[in-house]
Amino acid sequence: MVVLEQIIKNEYANHWPNLTSKVAVCMSGGVDSSVAAYLLTNKGYETIGLTGWLIKGAGRCCDNGMVDAAKVSEELNIQHISKDLRIFFKQEIVDPFIASYSIGSTPIPCITCNNVIKWGSLMDYAFSELGCTHIATGHYAKIIREGDLFKIVRSKDIKKDQTFMLWGLTQKVLSKTVFPLGELTKEEVREIAKEANLIVADKEESQDICFVSDKEGTQGFLSKFLDKKEGFIIESKTGKVLGMHQGTQNYTIGQRKGLGIAYSEPLYVIELDVENNIVYAGTQEELDGYELIAKDVNFIVDDRLGTKNQGQSSHGSTSRSVVPCPMSYVRVMAKIRYNSKTSPAKVELLSDNKVKVIFDKPQSAITPGQACVFYDESDQILLGGGWIC
Repeated sequence: MVVLEQIIKNEYANHWPNLTSKVAVCMSGGVDSSVAAYLLTNKGYETIGLTGWLIKGAGRCCDNGMVDAAKVSEELNIQHISKDLRIFFKQEIVDPFIASYSIGSTPIPCITCNNVIKWGSLMDYAFSELGCTHIATGHYAKIIREGDLFKIVRSKDIKKDQTFMLWGLTQKVLSKTVFPLGELTKEEVREIAKEANLIVADKEESQDICFVSDKEGTQGFLSKFLDKKEGFIIESKTGKVLGMHQGTQNYTIGQRKGLGIAYSEPLYVIELDVENNIVYAGTQEELDGYELIAKDVNFIVDDRLGTKNQGQSSHGSTSRSVVPCPMSYVRVMAKIRYNSKTSPAKVELLSDNKVKVIFDKPQSAITPGQACVFYDESDQILLGGGWIC
């Protein structure tokens, strides 16, 4: 067993660039990105702390977070720069978030933010204006290099593994990316921060959606932009009216709480009919499904379906060409939400950069707007993903 563990560890050793590299660390003011900057600095890299000014207020990444990132940078004796991206962030992240709920989808803004902010605007700025050669983040993931090919591999800390959020990255950006925390657990990161006397060593985890405050929640945030519109909650099997709702934007597929309906067994949101303003409710069994279609698919390393990943534009969008398929499908391990387990599935290439994913076992609450992410059959190497539609 020990020999096998050594082989696996060696095979998936985290890739580090040459020490002559100049690295911009995307710093949120949290412990993870702070320790990433500390590790790079200690290894001898020329390091710059870089924080995007994304929103005004909210008490996290864009006020306290920027201050903490600047303080940590000062502790590490490295330069810290804040880049004003508030208008761009609203256009590319916040507005699409609101629009998604208005059409019955449940978005994951953090994935889009990775693609267009961290590995988009901030990366462009770091390279063109600051003279950096690489970008680093505090994600729990590893990069391995096999010749000219870069692969994203699950982190040492399986509980914190964040590879699910990185499926939109391309070979071009991976060749210029560092994940310093890939071979550390969260507990080890905390310990490093304490030993280094970083001011954020005991800082609490921030919530996923940085522009939605804890106090208002998603529904409260959306209520500022989307009007209430009373409609029916209908039992999906019988068509019976069970109650009323104040807008489909307040619900997501698989939701159980908040329906306000007394029933003989637990009810879940099964479907959202935005056009007719109807929320369909049903039992847990009605949530199960085997298939989905995903759009805007990105394959990082696997071209067995004929997708050739050509790189990433200056603003983070992916361009690729499609060649005739050498295989009709590819076997993968896939999952449809960050905290769920992967499950065996096959992926079939469709037109218009879409794929059909067929699971061996039923999946609960396949939700439009969420991501379906693919790993190789060892469940270690991230192959890519797409948006469920």
